[in-house]
Amino acid sequence: MSLKAVVVTAFVSVVSFSTMATAADGAEPRSVKSGVYSAAQAKRGEDLIYLECAKCHSATLLGGENNSPPLVGAPFQDRWKGKTLGELFTKMVTTMPSDDPGRLSKREFADLLAYILLANKYPAGTTDLPATPEALALITIEP
Repeated sequence: MSLKAVVVTAFVSVVSFSTMATAADGAEPRSVKSGVYSAAQAKRGEDLIYLECAKCHSATLLGGENNSPPLVGAPFQDRWKGKTLGELFTKMVTTMPSDDPGRLSKREFADLLAYILLANKYPAGTTDLPATPEALALITIEP
């Protein structure tokens, strides 16, 4: 067998194993366009967002005083395009609410994130977003 054939066979084996391992643990990379949160979770997030986020990001979530960034629309999508929900979740957990970062539970942050996805017109699915940055790192933000 030629060296090229050995390399191709090894590559195919690695790709096949990698695909099987990913499918086996259910951790396939996805997009926010594939229904990664539930409607019930987004509803919980909506209840929280007006209590916790609107004071800085405004009731419309278009940004507010002190240059707080928008959480909806093209500016939000452009800022986070190509990044993962894990990155956004980590930013939220470590810096929000700005007057007491990390005060909310990780589940509450996941609920807020679900509402932000709904407000950006990403479709709901049947399961809640996970509340860990590792699991959310497999979900890419797209415009």
